[in-house]
Amino acid sequence: MMNSINIKGARENNLKGIDVTIPRNKIVCLVGVSGSGKSTIAFDIIAREGERQYFESLPSYARRYLHKSNRPEVDDIKGVSASIVISQDRVRGNPRSTVGTLTEAYTYLRLLYSRVGLPSMDSFYYSFNHPYGACKKCKGLGRAVEANVDKILDKNKSLNEGALIPKEWYVGGRQWSIIRASRYFDMDEKLKDFSDYELDKLLFAPPEMLESDGEYIVDRWTFQGIVYRIQHRNTKVHRGPSKRDLQYFDFVDCPECHGGRLNEKALAVRINGKSISEAGNMPLEECFTFVRSIDHINARVIKPRLEEQLQSLINIGVGYLSLNRSADTLSGGEAQRVKMARQLSCDLIESVYVLDEPTAGLHPRDVAKVVQNLKRLRDNGNSVIVVEHDEAVIRNADHLVEIGPGGGKKGGEIVAEGKIGNLIASPRSLTGKYLEGDKKIEAKRGYRKALGYLKVTNATRHNLKNLNIDIPTGVLVALTGVSGSGKSSLVEEVLNQHRSKVILIDQGQVGANKRGCIATYVGGFDRIRKYFADEHRMRPSFFSFNSQGRCELCKGLGFIEMDMNFLGDVKIRCESCGGSRYKEKVLRYKYKGKNIAEVLSMTAAEIRDFFDSQEIKEQMGLLDEVGLDYMEMGQTLDTLSGGESQRLKLASKLQAKGEFYILDEPTSGLHFADVEKLLNLLNRLVDSGNTVLVVEHNLDVIKNADWVIDLGPEGGEKGGRVVAQGKPVKISGSNQSHTGTCLKEVLKNG
Repeated sequence: MMNSINIKGARENNLKGIDVTIPRNKIVCLVGVSGSGKSTIAFDIIAREGERQYFESLPSYARRYLHKSNRPEVDDIKGVSASIVISQDRVRGNPRSTVGTLTEAYTYLRLLYSRVGLPSMDSFYYSFNHPYGACKKCKGLGRAVEANVDKILDKNKSLNEGALIPKEWYVGGRQWSIIRASRYFDMDEKLKDFSDYELDKLLFAPPEMLESDGEYIVDRWTFQGIVYRIQHRNTKVHRGPSKRDLQYFDFVDCPECHGGRLNEKALAVRINGKSISEAGNMPLEECFTFVRSIDHINARVIKPRLEEQLQSLINIGVGYLSLNRSADTLSGGEAQRVKMARQLSCDLIESVYVLDEPTAGLHPRDVAKVVQNLKRLRDNGNSVIVVEHDEAVIRNADHLVEIGPGGGKKGGEIVAEGKIGNLIASPRSLTGKYLEGDKKIEAKRGYRKALGYLKVTNATRHNLKNLNIDIPTGVLVALTGVSGSGKSSLVEEVLNQHRSKVILIDQGQVGANKRGCIATYVGGFDRIRKYFADEHRMRPSFFSFNSQGRCELCKGLGFIEMDMNFLGDVKIRCESCGGSRYKEKVLRYKYKGKNIAEVLSMTAAEIRDFFDSQEIKEQMGLLDEVGLDYMEMGQTLDTLSGGESQRLKLASKLQAKGEFYILDEPTSGLHFADVEKLLNLLNRLVDSGNTVLVVEHNLDVIKNADWVIDLGPEGGEKGGRVVAQGKPVKISGSNQSHTGTCLKEVLKNG
């Protein structure tokens, strides 16, 4: 077995034909600013090649079920073995997936109940994904949707004043007119004065055919309650409201199984007085104690495996979760840690583990647990490659590779590699300067005063303990606390109680459309096409890859998706346009010596200098301010990372005033230098008259907030309280606050 992974002439994405040596059976940390090429080396080269080589070693009948992976753009790569990617991709779209099913823990819990539980039943009866076990009403989902009348009606208004909130029922529209034509309601009476009968009819009435007789015509229409219509439209099988309509509903426990997911027969079985549903709903730490307390001869084989699974999850820092926690409610960081726990319980050796920011979403207190687990993977005989910005992980790595010096076209080179000392000694290493302390993010000296307050009252969502909080406005607020302390729940409550006053800027994709690009999103593409059109006296649509100018073979995508039958789908660069997305004749027309495709391959910084338009300069300047000046304008929106998507959304908000913005972990994926840029950006937003609330673990951001709200003290049921709030200096003096303890150390060092 080779003792290193050797890559020669890597040209994937922005890499400039580099040679990289990654020692095997070590923790190797890839560092560098956003867009420098770290993820390209880790995921697009090492992980992809490991996957490709493994798949190609399989017989064709097995490969037919696996997707095809292309060889990365390198001259040579040696020393790669089977790769396992532990990403931050959230587990979405399957409401049947839980923490227990993502690992093997729930399988062992089912086996335990089938062997020890009374009355005794087969393991299938404890599976909510099996007809024998699933609750007959909710089919094993454990949840039902219930209309939230307050999200549908504004009872302080009359129907004529627009009391119906869903857009389909706007005043003067067809659905509103049907309600008026029914003559069942006084259109000028406030809804708060309606009788219970009238409200019930307005909301829940089943379809009823009505008609009016004119002198010459008979007009017929169907009247139905608002909730009834929302629940039954757009679906022939009446499965309930669509995704866009879920905003008017709340998820509630199934009225039959009360969230237990199983049928009455399965829920009646007990071990030490607990049903399997009760055990599955316990925080993992409590569940571990419960399992250890079971003393039965039939449990002796199963117990050790179940305890091992539970202990892995607790060790990874998610002991506050439960086995029944739906996977689609986990944050990216939580999902990644659950996946890591599963790997830690495996006995694989000589594998290559590739991890994307394993500390994402983690409080500084818990980072040490991640470091321990990375070392366990390594000590089991594996190679661990981590893309990471956290200083503790960087300092605990065996080997560092810094890619840079900038992002995009300014990156893609090896800046420094080796131990910490090698980076510190390298004059080109930006990371080394921050590690040495030559560069650092200073704590603010003065704090802004609140202009007012946004009140949150009686917040009980998830684990929140009936909180009443006044959130100051006109300042930078940091919402902090350990994982699972209730931060996301409080944000949901703020959004619910003040829907019209706050704007959430999350890390969700800006767009999944393969045709939408950055230039289109910021508005610059229209102006750029007009420059070309004016220069050659043509229509702007001639220079659009979504219209007249598009390549006919690939329809303006730049690639062809080929179905390789049992080998899966493969993307191949379009041979007609060479990936440019344009017809050949469009590319003959130039502006200042460049065609439209060449302009779209420019970065924001390059385009700002290329065009004389003040409008374009301002648009590109906004991208520079949010740290995206390295991105090519033709890059499609579906290729952006979560952090890049969030910063792109921020760019469109920089001119606003008087808004209340909520940002979810904006430092995710950011280098020390990028965090400094982000802080300047957040301060600019606040100084322009906005309020910015950041859900954040990064201590450099927290120490620069004007006000901190710290939740906890722990995660899950042990959280949900305000531990401390005030200026960062005050928080650092709180003995009850884990954030305060970490903050004290940071403030002491400046």
